[in-house]
Amino acid sequence: MPHENPFTRIAETYAGTSGAERRAWLSKAIGDTIPFVATAGCTIETYTPTRVVVRLDDREAVHNHIGGMHAAAMALLAETATGLVVALNLTPPAVPLLRTLTMDFQRMAEGSVRAEATLPEEAAARLRERPIGKIDVAVACTDASHQTPVDGTLQWAWVPEDRLR
Repeated sequence: MPHENPFTRIAETYAGTSGAERRAWLSKAIGDTIPFVATAGCTIETYTPTRVVVRLDDREAVHNHIGGMHAAAMALLAETATGLVVALNLTPPAVPLLRTLTMDFQRMAEGSVRAEATLPEEAAARLRERPIGKIDVAVACTDASHQTPVDGTLQWAWVPEDRLR
């Protein structure tokens, strides 16, 4: 039985939806595939092979000891956005694996935070064409004041799934 990329299947399934309905269905489907994304309460706002935006609403459950969004919550957003943009471009049986996460925390976030990861089309094509490799993906986290309290670069590898066993 051939392998399937669940992330491209999700994109295809909800291609005909838009707005709040699309965000809700995408968020549920991604949360069903990656349970921690649902547990954290992430919302998938944009979901394309070259751009993924993930939002985490400001609420007490994601705060740190001084009342702002916890650093780990923002790192989760960065990991989710970059991982999804990589995963959307992989050809089965390749699977993504996070190798490194470098985050630059510049100031405390105000309110909800959105992480945006983009891939140039040339990079996306390289992911689709190669069965194994690695790539650095930049991410910017923007808060409710439209400032960027956090940005970073995450390095992702991709390998055939049977190499994980």
